[in-house]
Amino acid sequence: MSDSARPAKREKRDQSVAYFWRALRYLAPHRRLVAISIGCAFLVGLTFTGGLSTMLPVLRVLMNGDTVQVWAGRIVAADRLDARLADTPDKIVLDHVISKGPADRAGLRSRDVVTVAQAADIDGALAALSRDERVTVHVDRPGGASETVPVTLPPAKTHLRLFFNVASALPKHPVKAIAAVFAFMFALALLGNFVRYYQEYFSDKAAILAVNDIRRKLYDHVLHIPVGFFGLKGTSDVTSRLVQDAQGLQDGFKTVLGQTIQEPIKAAFAFGLALWFDWHLTMFIVLFGPLMFAIIKKFGKKMRRASRKALQSSATMLGQLDASLAGVRVVKAASAEPHERRRYTRIMDHLVGEQLKMSRIDAMSAPILEMLTLVVVGAIVLYAAYLVRVKNTLDATTFFGLMACLMAIGESLRKFSKVNNALQKSNAAAARIFETLDVPVERPRELKTRRTATVGAIPLKKLPPIARSVEFEDVSFTYPGAPTPALRNVNLSVPRGQSVAVVGRNGSGKTTLLALLPRFYTPSTGRILIDGIDLSTVTLRSLRSQIGIVTQEPVIFPGTIAENIAYGLPRATREQVEAAARQAFAHDFILEKPSGYDTQLEGIGSQLSGGQRQRLCIARAILRQTPILILDEATSQVDAESEHLIQQAIEKLMHERTTFVIAHRFSTILSADTIVVLDKGQIVGQGRHDELLASCETYKNLYERQLFTAPTDANPAQTRIAAYR
Repeated sequence: MSDSARPAKREKRDQSVAYFWRALRYLAPHRRLVAISIGCAFLVGLTFTGGLSTMLPVLRVLMNGDTVQVWAGRIVAADRLDARLADTPDKIVLDHVISKGPADRAGLRSRDVVTVAQAADIDGALAALSRDERVTVHVDRPGGASETVPVTLPPAKTHLRLFFNVASALPKHPVKAIAAVFAFMFALALLGNFVRYYQEYFSDKAAILAVNDIRRKLYDHVLHIPVGFFGLKGTSDVTSRLVQDAQGLQDGFKTVLGQTIQEPIKAAFAFGLALWFDWHLTMFIVLFGPLMFAIIKKFGKKMRRASRKALQSSATMLGQLDASLAGVRVVKAASAEPHERRRYTRIMDHLVGEQLKMSRIDAMSAPILEMLTLVVVGAIVLYAAYLVRVKNTLDATTFFGLMACLMAIGESLRKFSKVNNALQKSNAAAARIFETLDVPVERPRELKTRRTATVGAIPLKKLPPIARSVEFEDVSFTYPGAPTPALRNVNLSVPRGQSVAVVGRNGSGKTTLLALLPRFYTPSTGRILIDGIDLSTVTLRSLRSQIGIVTQEPVIFPGTIAENIAYGLPRATREQVEAAARQAFAHDFILEKPSGYDTQLEGIGSQLSGGQRQRLCIARAILRQTPILILDEATSQVDAESEHLIQQAIEKLMHERTTFVIAHRFSTILSADTIVVLDKGQIVGQGRHDELLASCETYKNLYERQLFTAPTDANPAQTRIAAYR
């Protein structure tokens, strides 16, 4: 596929709500709640339609002067006779007789006036035509002729029989009848609102639980994706997806389980009632449906694009907040508050612009749909006037009942236009969430057997403890999108128990080299071996369990001091924790805290100084007792007073373990068994301090310009003492 075709295909895919439908599968574990919510939505639709249908008897009583009993009897009698009856208040007039129906077979014709034998009034006549199987009627024809004929009627339909019985039970007095109808409407409304409460509650509960599952899955996935992902996206962007995008998806779930289900059900029931009133006029309305849905889809497309841009701007805003607040001391020291304020204002202006665009789209959709609805209603009224006044096939009360149904359908469509906009917002949020979930993890699920694990068809072995050496064979690495490699053909062999200090200018590849050892990144070419075993063939858990890392920036987690030292080793005893703290010279300052080792550390451990945080991290590495140790200038955050003590602890660790140190301090370099000099991703020197001064120009320049100077003829002990001064 060509490069020009890919964006077009991606754009076409983005025009749907495919990501949102994909997210809906997380509702499956909560399908019981969803089923209850849908059931409640059907009950809401039934009660709503029942309330609409009760308007018709009220209109009959008010407009035609009928009693409810006469109106109900006329409907049932017309159905049993298979004829249409005129709305005459005191007599039964056949307005139209359908061919081959019971009335036609009895010889009755259109415009005949019918009275029932032994019926004193129209109420009794309609009651007989609604209930009896055989009725004798007296017929007065338009020309003056009259006759008496027997009529055999089929059984009344069940719903019509029930309808007639309910109508017969109502009072005949018009005011009392209307009061009874309104009491029934109130009961329906009460039941409908009761059911609506549970429908919204269960739909919200299902949405909240489903998004909670997504958040847990996303968080777990983020912890297992390669470190390089955070370099490309940034932690603030990931945080935005976990917080804001997940919340947007939750709003979409609530909308789907709420209005998206409820409004179509209400519209469907109202449409069914409208068809019962007059299917000809109702089908005329259907012709305008495609136009309204096309407009709704158009607004939804615009809303989806604007929402995605707004979410991206929001992530940028979070990144600005994270950076400025984390470095607030630097901001204040540089008097850079105005600069940060201007930069934040620019970001917020862009975010507000996208949010206002979404608001304009949302606000514009309803008026346009209302104007279209007005045009549709106008056309319907004209057509209905033709049916009522010219063709005389529609009575006024049925028309008003039909209009009530259409207004209910229109209101549901208006709300559904908002629903579509909400779904498009949620689809944009779901797209960003699944964009992260689709990133391959660094450790695919391992199918464990007794001795090996596999990822697909690749067998993964458990790495045994290091016994001989760590080797880098022709290792090269290039960051994604970088024009040049960060490492070039690195070859290095480190015997077990020895320490290696890695030095070089900034950007020479020191951190990258040591990040390859725990497989934070995978070499572009070459291999890394431990005791001859390629690290790409072993499980990450068995590899990383042998490596301890102390970074230049100390990392503190929310929890107690003891929990931070024992991070990753929950079974460590208090005695082991205290022993590690003593070796890192942290025990004394810990006891000075209000609760000692049980002191709670919030956030990034702001209650501690930089040196104290770093000593906790060193204690954490000591406690793990890993055979391989990586120190990224571990004493950079330590104050001068405690540096000498911590350096002694580090030197002890370095001689007990296979240690890799990214070093800038002269004292750390001299403690190493071997010094490796990197320049532009290549090893340009390797050996002891005196050897490199004589043979490596890069090291000599680093020594003269960046490291502490010490006499070259001093013995190692004197050199160390000079370095500490």
